[in-house]
Amino acid sequence: MEQYTAKQWAEIEGGHTMSEANEPKFGFVNDLNEASKMYKTRQQLETVDLRNTVDFAFMNLLTMHIMSQNPSTKPMAQDYAKRTLASGGNFKNYRRDGNDLYHALHKISTKTGIDASEKAQAARVGIPEQQLKTYLRSIAAGQNPKQASGLFMRLERSLDIKEANYKSIRRMATGWQGLQAGQKQLAATKIIQYYRANAIRSELYEPFKQFSKAGGLINPNIASAEPKITARKIAQRAAVGAAAFTGGFAAGRAFGRSLV
Repeated sequence: MEQYTAKQWAEIEGGHTMSEANEPKFGFVNDLNEASKMYKTRQQLETVDLRNTVDFAFMNLLTMHIMSQNPSTKPMAQDYAKRTLASGGNFKNYRRDGNDLYHALHKISTKTGIDASEKAQAARVGIPEQQLKTYLRSIAAGQNPKQASGLFMRLERSLDIKEANYKSIRRMATGWQGLQAGQKQLAATKIIQYYRANAIRSELYEPFKQFSKAGGLINPNIASAEPKITARKIAQRAAVGAAAFTGGFAAGRAFGRSLV
């Protein structure tokens, strides 16, 4: 099966002509900024389910952590951490140019777009901001963060992570350097299964998949613990997309009227 870079995937998704791929192995590190994002508008971010958002933030951070532990993907992890910390890492402010992780942390931090059915859950969820920022600064500086295991255990509690599968991935990801080959394969495969089922447009999905393929870390025989995509879930995703489109259209129409 032909492989595409993150930039080429973005071009395909956007309906543009695909550029030629004359890049070295792991050349996708250089075009991460051009990859499509999960949260393309503020309206879309506000309509995303809080449970999905906290799970995504947790899994995205674990993905970045693993990438920071490998020479071929460490530069990308550094860049991703730097962009998450842009503007001082004040997650309270919405940033139109923020990456996926920043937007997820913004929603969790501000509880923006939370409806009545999510209030109880929102009250249980929070972010250890200072500890997280210290960790991100270490990643951005190319350092091996001290006590990363402790941070992720605290994140697991503060984000109210429920899935046993994600907790298992956390234990493997934070001990990545000491894992046997089979354990790395298990962790990488389960992370890819997560993205395929829940966040296929994430900025880190395609680069992490390419890294995993190159390292022989994908095992198709490992059963997925992710819930199957049901008709209801498809309808929910469609509703989120429609809401984002409607909000963007309305904003554009209002702007157009202001010019008349």
